[in-house]
Amino acid sequence: MTIVYNSKTGHTRQYAEMLAKAEKLKVYSVQEAQTELPEKEPVIYMGWLMAGHISGIDQAVRRWDVRCAVAVGMSPADKSVLATIAKANYVPNAPVFYLQGGWAPKKVGWFQRRAVGMVTRGVRKTLQAKAKRTEQEQAYLNMLIRGGSFVEYQNLKPIQDWLAANG
Repeated sequence: MTIVYNSKTGHTRQYAEMLAKAEKLKVYSVQEAQTELPEKEPVIYMGWLMAGHISGIDQAVRRWDVRCAVAVGMSPADKSVLATIAKANYVPNAPVFYLQGGWAPKKVGWFQRRAVGMVTRGVRKTLQAKAKRTEQEQAYLNMLIRGGSFVEYQNLKPIQDWLAANG
């Protein structure tokens, strides 16, 4: 199996490279994979989230045999986020995983900064209004305001467990 990723600000690339190194798999960006991998090659597809959609997943499903999909977004990982993403992204006969990545406003254009600002405004206001925030809430708020990363190796465990059972 091979990892194919689509990364906007680098968080998905970091996860793809970490997983490839840990599991001794080849890893390609989408651009590289289009010339290096044959059609219907079994892949783990990893992409960044925009408005609940895994970037490039539709093209990946048409071109390769996507065995599992991994969405990388800004929100903390929880079951409701995963359920929403699984419904919004059709990947036939394959599980969908979610990893919290981060936000890098300096690596995107003006329009995307504005869009993310509008989408996250309610969350920021809710967190700012709390008299006491947990350490995780404060870190998330800081990331939404200034940017930051939650990429950590241990977040890959559910994918590694799936690979061990299905690889």
